[in-house]
Amino acid sequence: MKIKDWPVADRPREKFDKKGGYGLTDTELLAIIIGHGVKNATAFDLARDLLNRCGSLRQLGEKTVTEVENFDLAGLGRTKVISILAALELGRRSLLKRDAQNPKFNGPKEVYEYYGPLISHLKYELFKVAAVDGQNILLRDTTISKGLLDASLTHPREVYKFALAENAHGLFLVHNHPSGVKKPSDDDCRVTERLCRAGEIMGVRIIDHVILTRDGYYSFAEHNLI
Repeated sequence: MKIKDWPVADRPREKFDKKGGYGLTDTELLAIIIGHGVKNATAFDLARDLLNRCGSLRQLGEKTVTEVENFDLAGLGRTKVISILAALELGRRSLLKRDAQNPKFNGPKEVYEYYGPLISHLKYELFKVAAVDGQNILLRDTTISKGLLDASLTHPREVYKFALAENAHGLFLVHNHPSGVKKPSDDDCRVTERLCRAGEIMGVRIIDHVILTRDGYYSFAEHNLI
């Protein structure tokens, strides 16, 4: 039976219109994004099958387009998959602490709240540098490297070229651990020490290095490593 043949009160779109998103299940919300089903399968059926394959919306949001395509679900071609993942990315970005145009980082907690929703879920390591003024207000950030944090990929020249261009008073180093392990690796410590030494010469200090995971963060400053 097609969704349009369901009782009006049971149709996902009509339920959303009357109750808002809070009153719908994950499957119903996903069915609205999918929009249309295929022969012998409604959008609701496709949404249910997709969630069953992934386990949850969070796990679906961590998939790549190719990974979802490989489920080989009829009716979910590349365009539809991109729409689904884009919608989930929008939802993730809505959680970012970006209400203020220029957030202030009083400590690692604020860094985690700002960057956690953006990079803590990634399956690869992303190393970012956030330039702040004398009040620890964010001026701008940049991505220095993608992949395992390594001294060869995070040369002080690139970090401090960015810092000087932004007239930064200080820097926060930020990267994620896809493994979920908060404790820094030996490479993490070596990179941090190298950048701190360069900062002393350049007159732009490293305020903290914050490692992010889905479940929390590790602060070098809180552990007296900076």
